[in-house]
Amino acid sequence: MGVQRFAVIVEQSDDEYFAYVPALPGCTSGGKTLGETIENVKEAIRLTLDYMMENGLMQPQRVEMVAEVVV
Repeated sequence: MGVQRFAVIVEQSDDEYFAYVPALPGCTSGGKTLGETIENVKEAIRLTLDYMMENGLMQPQRVEMVAEVVV
């Protein structure tokens, strides 16, 4: 499969983090720390891509550029 890059959106609430992948609808994860959340969402991406491959579903398009925006 090679290296694939996906934009991941991470949101923080008072006591936890939540992450989702816009290119993979339904691919979400969370955690108590940012590091835990990133590791969990990486696993969620792997599982989602495995599921898509096993079921002959269309592969998502790769993200060619990722920008960080701080407001």
